[in-house]
Amino acid sequence: MALEFPKRAAKALTLAAFLALAASNVRADCVDGVRKATAAEIDFLRRAHAALIAGLPEAVRPLERSNPQRPEPGAVGAPTLCGGSPIGAFSPSASTAFNFNFSPEEAKARAEQRRLLLQQIDALKRLPPDKEAEVRQLTEQARAAAASAPRRSRKDPPFTPEQQAQVERAEAEANRLSQAARRIQFDHEASVKPQTDALNERADRLQAGQQAFTVLLSMNVQRFTEATPASEVIALGAPSANRSGSLRARNVVVEVKGPAGPTRDAVVTLIDRAYLQSLIDAPLPEVAASRQRLEANIARADSAPPLAIASTVPLGAASTTAPASAAAVPAAAGATAAATTAAAPAPQASGAGAPATASAQNPCPPPSRAASGTAAAGNDTVRTGRDIGGEVGGAVLGGGWGRSIGASVGGVLGALGGSAKKDEPKQASAAADCPR
Repeated sequence: MALEFPKRAAKALTLAAFLALAASNVRADCVDGVRKATAAEIDFLRRAHAALIAGLPEAVRPLERSNPQRPEPGAVGAPTLCGGSPIGAFSPSASTAFNFNFSPEEAKARAEQRRLLLQQIDALKRLPPDKEAEVRQLTEQARAAAASAPRRSRKDPPFTPEQQAQVERAEAEANRLSQAARRIQFDHEASVKPQTDALNERADRLQAGQQAFTVLLSMNVQRFTEATPASEVIALGAPSANRSGSLRARNVVVEVKGPAGPTRDAVVTLIDRAYLQSLIDAPLPEVAASRQRLEANIARADSAPPLAIASTVPLGAASTTAPASAAAVPAAAGATAAATTAAAPAPQASGAGAPATASAQNPCPPPSRAASGTAAAGNDTVRTGRDIGGEVGGAVLGGGWGRSIGASVGGVLGALGGSAKKDEPKQASAAADCPR
């Protein structure tokens, strides 16, 4: 297969723009002006660039190149260096990128495994029966406290100071009880957080979408890059304090970035370590030789058999290896919650699907659409203390302790909503210490 190169005109324009930008940046950073690269520096840079491109792996099925257009080996401009910089004050590099798509069978199996893990997370977060009963009792008490406040019609005169004090006490008690109900859920989720975090991590690794991998080759770096969970590093040679000062290859570093697993391992196997090792402390090949090697690499990749990439999930299986079933998890989690309620801080409400995090500063629930809708509906007879029904409804219907209880109580709380006249004295909120 013939190697495809960019058009000469487009390449020249791109290179000119790049060099102009690089020169302007260097001039801004160089206090002693700039100098032109020597002929030896330019020759080394072009050979190094070509050799690194020839050392990049080619896509073998099922890998696909992210960009089908390849750079031309050696097509780099002369570096613009600071005036006082030593010879070879640069580190050549080259990179390529691949995409990987799971087979339909594996994508389906991964999605099923992930779904089951998320079910187990939901089961762990669900309150055991005794705690759920406690929340239900607190909810009923909060509703009764809110209902104990004096009522009045829109046509009635404003409350007396004694009546206003009764309203405020009822609101405070309703708010305290609803927060206590939510704190039970918060404490429970904090107690199972180590388990849900581990399951969430497993679920994240089972994402079935397209995976992206980048391979970066660098030569004559001063410090070797350290591997991370998201990258694997192969360092050949030794760090070079003066980078390319000797105008020879002193080291080559390979960094493969992408999700850990069999696919990244397969990309690493495509790296020709022997070739890269042969570049170190040896004269670099001519640009033409590197071009020929690149063409040979492309031909071999096109005719190579598909990579054997092991599946990370049992294909066709419908169960995970989790230690407990979804039905058995809540009872076991309840015992843990009871033991840790006193010590565990209350977690803040998090986004959908995210694990709860501990926070003792914000036990307040977010306002719900059901509560705000009730307050806006309004009728002739209203609850005292503006938005009592809306505030209590928001506290009760917050998504922390379960939709089933919220559904049973929401209808009753909705009837308590209303709006006050504009000339009414402002009532204290049922959740005075919670942001609206």
